[in-house]
Amino acid sequence: VKMDMKELLAFTRMTGDFVKAMLNCGKPIIAAVDGVAVGAGAIIAMSSDIRIATPEAKTAFLFTRVGLAGCDMGACAILPRIVGQGRAAELLYTGRTMTAAEGERWGFYNRLVDAASLEADALDMAARIVSGPTFAHGITKTQLNQEWSMGLDQAIEAEAQAQAICMQTRDFERAYKAFVAKEKPVFEGD
Repeated sequence: VKMDMKELLAFTRMTGDFVKAMLNCGKPIIAAVDGVAVGAGAIIAMSSDIRIATPEAKTAFLFTRVGLAGCDMGACAILPRIVGQGRAAELLYTGRTMTAAEGERWGFYNRLVDAASLEADALDMAARIVSGPTFAHGITKTQLNQEWSMGLDQAIEAEAQAQAICMQTRDFERAYKAFVAKEKPVFEGD
């Protein structure tokens, strides 16, 4: 390693900034995992909102296997929220591979699909989300990420404010009118 401490810290902060950008982009991110997702690849999958994988997928947070701390790029903050503290600790301390079946059972993967249908499944999910109320989806993503550090009372208040904002949108008005007319709403993101 030829970088000094200042350069190393700049590099590790940059990799953390990538995760923060994913979490704060305002749009849901779908990870489609087929094969091996290790190290930063595992972090990218972990930081996605929805994770779909094939039964052959393998995921590992390898940092401790190469002498690094398992707490890289938000892993110690995000992974326990997905799979639980004990499972996250096991994966981060040992660097062992999590099978796709374990990942689905533990909540890391939303579902497993055959490799031949992985891309189509992920694109179908994306299309369903994009055809929805995109402004409201952005609010939902913000709340999902910001409420990690809130108490229940603060979270309920933040959600009340978020709903009040969304109730002022044209998408909500369209949805209300469609409901009354027994039709499906067409959202435009405003």
